[in-house]
Amino acid sequence: MLREGAWLADHALATVGRLLGNPGERLVSKIADAVRATVNGTVAAAILKGAIIGVAYVMTGVPHPLLFTVLTMTLAMVPLGAWLALATAALILPVHGGTGLVAAGLFGFGAATLLIGENVVQPALIGGAARLPFLLVLIGILGGMQSFGLLGLFLGPVIMAALLTIWREWIDVGN
Repeated sequence: MLREGAWLADHALATVGRLLGNPGERLVSKIADAVRATVNGTVAAAILKGAIIGVAYVMTGVPHPLLFTVLTMTLAMVPLGAWLALATAALILPVHGGTGLVAAGLFGFGAATLLIGENVVQPALIGGAARLPFLLVLIGILGGMQSFGLLGLFLGPVIMAALLTIWREWIDVGN
């Protein structure tokens, strides 16, 4: 698919154009936009969450804060991955001279950051780029993950974008 992606996309677009006409081409375009928006939103949210928690790593004295920051950013692209990095940093902190209270504060701050990032920032980034309402993106992400696992993180918003495009086309046909 990587090598023949352009050829495949051209032929898929031509086939959809022949079968469904202009609405089909718009549907394919919306699906491609939703895939791009989902990937870009997921990566941007992961970088933002990791950077904010990385500052907390430095401030609380976590050993090797840059390593934990990169690990948090990388794992934030996988559901519950950043939680693993955050929990590891909070558990290591008391062993390396930090207090339990500082570790609990780090975990609390990181948990708040991750919850806000995963439930507000990421759907807003995806929805803004894909022109989907916030609630539909959130439902798409959560429902997609429930139905399809990790792949559903990307499939959910794509399915929602396709359904919304079909709905908008259907409404416009009557006018």
